[in-house]
Amino acid sequence: MRKVQGNDSFQRMNYLYQISKDMADKNPILSAYYGNLIIGVAKKTVLKVHPDIKRQLCKKCRCFLVHNVTANMKIKKKNKSKTVELQCSTCGAKRSFPAKTDKDYRVWVEKPDAVVEVIH
Repeated sequence: MRKVQGNDSFQRMNYLYQISKDMADKNPILSAYYGNLIIGVAKKTVLKVHPDIKRQLCKKCRCFLVHNVTANMKIKKKNKSKTVELQCSTCGAKRSFPAKTDKDYRVWVEKPDAVVEVIH
């Protein structure tokens, strides 16, 4: 069995993610603190944060974004393309993501070509 490099850091980031998610509705400032720790651990150990986790954190204050709790969600249409816009209630920063229903839009990490080896 092969050992994964940075496994303890991944576990710490996972734990911080769970705490940040749990604290989002109770204390958004504390949630933002844990979000900053996630990014700090990833940068220090030179590890990548999964795109799904990145999308759930505010880009500015790193608070966990929950619809109608810490973020407001709007669906906008521009030139036949839909985007989902999230606005953080804590700092007011806006993020937008493509919301394509007719095309198979996925981040590169989610595509089968990206998987080189599965480690158990």
